[in-house]
Amino acid sequence: TDCIGTSVREEDSSNFWWVFIAGFIGGLIAILTPCVFPMIPLTVSFFTKSSTTKAAGLKNAIWYGVSIIVIYVLLGLAISGIFGAEALNLLSTNAWFNIFFAVLFVVFAISFFGYFELTLPSSWVNKTDQAADKGGLLGIFFMAFTLSLVSFSCTGPIIGTLLVETATGGGPTILGRVPVGPLIGMFGFSLALALPFGLFAAFPGWLNSMPKSGGWMNSVKVSLGFVEI
Repeated sequence: TDCIGTSVREEDSSNFWWVFIAGFIGGLIAILTPCVFPMIPLTVSFFTKSSTTKAAGLKNAIWYGVSIIVIYVLLGLAISGIFGAEALNLLSTNAWFNIFFAVLFVVFAISFFGYFELTLPSSWVNKTDQAADKGGLLGIFFMAFTLSLVSFSCTGPIIGTLLVETATGGGPTILGRVPVGPLIGMFGFSLALALPFGLFAAFPGWLNSMPKSGGWMNSVKVSLGFVEI
């Protein structure tokens, strides 16, 4: 029994590393999209110029990055908690469920090809933007929330693909209901997405070496469309 138990734990641990790596790579790719990449110099410049000291600017940027991680991990927790591990695993073997998500991935691809954009209600963006104007750590948190909403047209398909692939893979759960896989995947995704904001805030001179925004970002989106297909 001990040998079998040890084998299962090692397999789960290995799977979790792959889930984290997949999420991290997804986050790195999301950085290169036109919804996120231009926001990096703007956000970092805001923190460095509006802060009284360099240390304060770095602290605010780090809190901004931590807020991004918290927001996306909570999103993964909410989705996996609502459906539950048992329902997700049953759906993963259902033919209609798989057909639905195959069609959904094609819709994601068409969005990346530029035929339409996946957007959230503008009222959500306006409300979080208003909350961000309050300042302080809470205001910075809502700045990160605003970024998450505004960039949804680029990050949504990546997040959707990641959640589907990780939520239906089985494995350990929290409280017997919430699959751990989506949380690890979303942590990897959000960590990669948050890293540039903290790093460029710590080393503002690096901003000069960043490639300029341009048509190459649309090429990234189109390439992601083919990956979705």
